[in-house]
Amino acid sequence: MSTIDASRTTDRTIDGLLESLKDRTPGIRYVLVLTRDGLKMSYSSGLTRDRADQLSALSAGIQSLSLSASAEFGDAIGAGQAMVEFAGGLLLIVPAGEGAHLAVVAEEDGEVGLIAHNMNELVEQIGVYLTAAPRPAEGDAS
Repeated sequence: MSTIDASRTTDRTIDGLLESLKDRTPGIRYVLVLTRDGLKMSYSSGLTRDRADQLSALSAGIQSLSLSASAEFGDAIGAGQAMVEFAGGLLLIVPAGEGAHLAVVAEEDGEVGLIAHNMNELVEQIGVYLTAAPRPAEGDAS
């Protein structure tokens, strides 16, 4: 497996990297990068803009609940992974830089270990480029 040169990564190539993850990992249907507050940043083919918006909102909500559970019942507040199994598929969400998450929708018979491994590998390689800067507070001039 080749290593990605993150120093040459641009917003345009992030789409290609998401496609690569989808193509090289059996069972993945869709890949999406979203901000912590549920805005889509980038997504793979097969998702329409509206479906990407919907998946972003769902993923942000699930990740928020996961972080709340971790804070309440875990050892420490941290950015964990979330997985939801539903009839016909799986949704996996991992942190992808400060304020960003990587979400994958996979087939129900997808190999979760391989999918999660490849997701985390992608985040390690390009996580700095998936960071979402905080939005300015209402009334800020920027």
